[in-house]
Amino acid sequence: MAAPRTIKTEDPALGAAQLLVRLGVALLAIAVPCGAVGSRRLIFTLVPVGAALLIIGGMLAPGSGRPHWRRVLLEPAGLTAMFLVGWMCLSLIWTPYVATGSERFFKTAGTVALAIAAAILLPDRTKTSNLYLLPIGIGAGAVATILVALLAPSAGGARSIDIEGSTVDRAAVGLIMLVWPALGALAVRERWASAGVLAVFVGLAAILTWNPVAILAMALGALTFVLAIRKLRQTALVLAGIAGVLFAGAPLLAIGFGAVGAKLNVNPEGFLGFATIWGDLMKHEGLRLLTGHGIDATARGISSGFLSPQIPRTILLEVWYDLGVIGALAAAVLAARAMMAASHVSEPLGPFVLSTLVCGLTIAISGISTGQLWWVSLLAVVGIAYGLVINGQYRTERPHLSSSEARRLSTA
Repeated sequence: MAAPRTIKTEDPALGAAQLLVRLGVALLAIAVPCGAVGSRRLIFTLVPVGAALLIIGGMLAPGSGRPHWRRVLLEPAGLTAMFLVGWMCLSLIWTPYVATGSERFFKTAGTVALAIAAAILLPDRTKTSNLYLLPIGIGAGAVATILVALLAPSAGGARSIDIEGSTVDRAAVGLIMLVWPALGALAVRERWASAGVLAVFVGLAAILTWNPVAILAMALGALTFVLAIRKLRQTALVLAGIAGVLFAGAPLLAIGFGAVGAKLNVNPEGFLGFATIWGDLMKHEGLRLLTGHGIDATARGISSGFLSPQIPRTILLEVWYDLGVIGALAAAVLAARAMMAASHVSEPLGPFVLSTLVCGLTIAISGISTGQLWWVSLLAVVGIAYGLVINGQYRTERPHLSSSEARRLSTA
């Protein structure tokens, strides 16, 4: 008598989870870079929806990566980040702009929390089909940006750069940030030729839109990548020192540059002129230099006329003016720890993560308001993308066998 055939049935919950994850990844990897070319506000809708789909998919088919993420959050960089968020929340007590500051803080904290939850609940192993959505989306976004730059005369060429108000400038900045996890996705599958083509298209998009910030960020990121490929840990150590000094010593640097500018009688709209204004502002802070003026004080101070409109809009100034010495030192430690943490990522991905951090720091220092929700949402997409890439690496380690299993196999 023939043995009855075993019919293998698929788990409906698993199938639904995979579909939701695929949709979430498609929204974040394809719709975000492509939609940024046509709308500056679309990212505000796509990121929460995409992250929510990933969270629901992860809850239906939970992965085994949660203990790893708990360990990451409890490392020095994670603890420093949580302290900085707590200090931002505490600064709502003394900020003169409580309403707008509270709105900014809770929107930022909510976006970050949503991204962390989505990254934690990602499948333990990313499917290759999902992994390739990252370079496909960035490639499509680069092509769309190139077409806009070529067909719309006002998009490229000699023009004023307005990253906060221009759709094409924001799209170029988004491509520069998202291209690194996309290149990492190709690298873990050893598609180096495709990675080179993708990098060329993104670089061409930045050049044709003639966005100096994006071009500079990508150039420094590429230089970092070349150095990190050869000596990852040494490069991360140097960059950690530079990042820490920039955040911790920014007022001293501004005062020093300001003194030089005063002696040279420089143009007030130039770099040294900006540094002179910043240095004078820091010298008259008094005890406020310790705690800062509270979250959102810089942005609202400039818009209300309380602060000079010529003050450089850089994250270094905003951290010092809003959060004071305590916040600046926490930011310095966080930046340095993040650089060093990149050197502990797996061998193929370490240089890509380090290049991403350099690009992000360059853009933040360049003068855009990095406290705006579009920038926070962009960083959330970058973090989720790296979660996908890390889980998409080939598993080369052999599974661990117990002593009884080893004896059974040896006698078989």
